[in-house]
This record gives sequence, structure tokens and C-alpha cells, in this order.
Amino acid sequence: MADTRGLQEDELHKKSIATQIEKHVDSITAVLVVANGTVPRVTVSTKYALSTLAAIFPQTLANNVAILLTNASGPLHQNFSVDTLPGVLKAAPHFFLNNPISLERMYLKLIDDPIMKKKRPDFRRAVKAAEQETLEMLVDLFDWLDGLVPQPTADIVAHYQDTLILVEQVAAKKAKDSAVSY
Repeated sequence: MADTRGLQEDELHKKSIATQIEKHVDSITAVLVVANGTVPRVTVSTKYALSTLAAIFPQTLANNVAILLTNASGPLHQNFSVDTLPGVLKAAPHFFLNNPISLERMYLKLIDDPIMKKKRPDFRRAVKAAEQETLEMLVDLFDWLDGLVPQPTADIVAHYQDTLILVEQVAAKKAKDSAVSY
């Protein structure tokens, strides 16, 4: 979705996703949307992809969608604006991942820097805190996953086909209206 080559490519992607789901997947337990928590605005292409995702999935799957924000240790450290999400995704649970592996790598780069000598203990505590926060977040994420009821994909495929019919009808009406107005 949100293919830079145009809307025709997007439609091919959506049809391909729906076909793969229909042929190979009996149910969907969860959809996890991963986004950079430091980016304050959703790009046009991301907004389009999320809106499409929200439109494709029926309301029955709404409780099975969560947002994972990276590079943010919690709501106080995010720049990501929840207001930019489509309606059904605004209520989705949010999980935060401030990658402790990347923090550890940065710490190891700075450990021998003489200018940073005084800050080493602070950096080490920050890395350890991020490791602990990540473990706690993973427990919360797995608890959330354990509480979900898998949703049959037949509903998703039927909803997608209904949505596709409506989109085609709107496009045909617009084309007809455009032809008449000239």
C-alpha cells in the first residue's frame, strides 16, 4: 500500500493481500502497526496506508489492532500524534520500544570517549532502564496478544470485496459526472 508508482499499484497490492489472506490464512489474531515514535506527523503515504488498513478490516478486527511506537520509551517521550490516526486506530493499544540494543551500541561507542567519562554511569543506567522497560513492554504485549480472539478471515475478505465494489461505484460515478460536465 502507498506505492510510489501510483494508485493502480496500490490496488494490486490490496488485491494481492486479500487473495493471500483468502487462500492461506483462516484467521487473524493481531495486526501490529509499527511506527517511528519520534516522527510528529504521519506522512501522506503512511496515512493512506493506515486508512486503507482501517477500511479493509471489518469492525470485528478493530480490537485486534495495536500500535508499536519505536524510539520512544513511553507516552511522555513520543512525538507521534495519535490524532493523525484513522478513527478505529486511535483507540488501539499503544506499546513503546526504545531499542536497548541500539542504546547499548551507542554506549559502547562512547565508553572510551574521554569527554564522556563523567556521563558513563548515567549512560549505563539509561541502557539498563531501557532493557527493563523493553522486557516490561514485551510482557504487556504478550498479555494483550493472549487475550485476543482470532478473527476469521472470511469476514475480512467479504468486507474488502464490499469496500472494493463501493470504491469502483464511486469511481464510475465520478467518471460519468466528469464526462457529463464537459
